[in-house]
Amino acid sequence: MSQLPKDTHKRAPNYHHGDLRNTLIVAAAELIEERNSSDFTIIEAARRAGVSSGAPYRHFKDKEALLLSVAELGFLGLRDAIANAISGIQKGTIERIIAAGHAYMRYIIDKQAFYDLMWGELLVDAMASAGTRPPSAFEILVVLVDDWLNAESIEQDSRMLSVQLVATAHGLVSLQLSRRLSRIAPNVCIYDALQHSAYTFLLSYQALARERTAHRTDN
Repeated sequence: MSQLPKDTHKRAPNYHHGDLRNTLIVAAAELIEERNSSDFTIIEAARRAGVSSGAPYRHFKDKEALLLSVAELGFLGLRDAIANAISGIQKGTIERIIAAGHAYMRYIIDKQAFYDLMWGELLVDAMASAGTRPPSAFEILVVLVDDWLNAESIEQDSRMLSVQLVATAHGLVSLQLSRRLSRIAPNVCIYDALQHSAYTFLLSYQALARERTAHRTDN
């Protein structure tokens, strides 16, 4: 179970064979997508799932715990979307990194009802309290950047470069979702902008790394 529901107009099916937990997660996700917010009650989620108002508490101590599970499902879907996007693209290439970035942006825009839930303070605080973290799509990017660094024989912290790349992608998506981009640069496509930024950043870094290597060799 790794994708958020696409059809929010259908009632979540009644649970069978003890699958109440997943049924409630789907019901909550449907309510969030319909309302474009997490403003619903556990009773409403139970009603959508076709169970009694007390049934959710068998698996979730409160609404926050239910929302946390919805967010985790969202991150699993994001991870799958990125994995599918990079499949078949040559390992160790900038193109593979860009494909991951594009998949990241498409997923957020497609599932924008879950944006605040997946990247908001509620999830951060809940994860900190539980001592856990969501399934990380970021770790996929770190591996892709590390593959590129190895292919180019560049010694650098792949995590640091990945943070800079994901900050660019996330910033572009934030501008798009807030509609600020259409006001400041109406003709800019966020996917083209990410591709240009990634190439410029990584190729410039590659040139700098080679220059440093040549300088050390000369000395």
